[in-house]
Amino acid sequence: MKCIKCSAELPEGNITCDKCGTSYVLRCIDCNYIAIADMEHRPHCQGQLIPVWNPSEEELLALGIRCFMPFTDDRIYDIYLGGNRNGGGYDFRNKPGYTGPSVETVVLPSMVAGMPIVGIWNNFFCTGEDFTPEVYDKTFERMYPIKEIVVSEGIREAGIHAFFGCCGLETLVLPKSMKKMMYDFYDLFPNGLNPYPNGRARGPLTICYRGSEQDWANVAVPTLLNDMVKKGYIKLKFDYMD
Repeated sequence: MKCIKCSAELPEGNITCDKCGTSYVLRCIDCNYIAIADMEHRPHCQGQLIPVWNPSEEELLALGIRCFMPFTDDRIYDIYLGGNRNGGGYDFRNKPGYTGPSVETVVLPSMVAGMPIVGIWNNFFCTGEDFTPEVYDKTFERMYPIKEIVVSEGIREAGIHAFFGCCGLETLVLPKSMKKMMYDFYDLFPNGLNPYPNGRARGPLTICYRGSEQDWANVAVPTLLNDMVKKGYIKLKFDYMD
């Protein structure tokens, strides 16, 4: 595996990049166990332990990535990637969770300061207001350079419109841990593979899934996503490795 910041090869079992000092933790690709303290695996599972990016909250904010802990009447205290109010509370204000630069590859972490992040909240990259007529073209230009999104191992779900607005997206890398996709990608193909209203045509989106085809069959996905696959707008690759 390569470091997400400097692309140096990470030695097996190493939790810090020797070149740039980026912090990682070891996480099981099968049971999601986080081996932080003793670096040993759970007794009942001998799945592969892989390095997972472990930034501080300050590091994430510097990259334009927000995380928060929503709670509702059913008292949810898991951490999500999203633009809602940080520090707790379910906030209906429509804020993007990603405000960073329009770089070619965006890596979404599954850890923050040693704590697991379980999912990507709704409208993470763009809000509905970003596609109002007066800012429509600017939104396309801002989001178009993002060609690849890598979702780190440990993320279990992606919410409604989680990748909404990423109109230039070519590759989406999903972890084996993914259990639910609530986004159907339909808005990426308003004209099929024909040009967008901004005149830019797009090719198929390739979803690179780190699990097997059998694992993917157990991931809850919208019917429209399967329709996009049948039409050739989305290509699925299984058993993906870096």
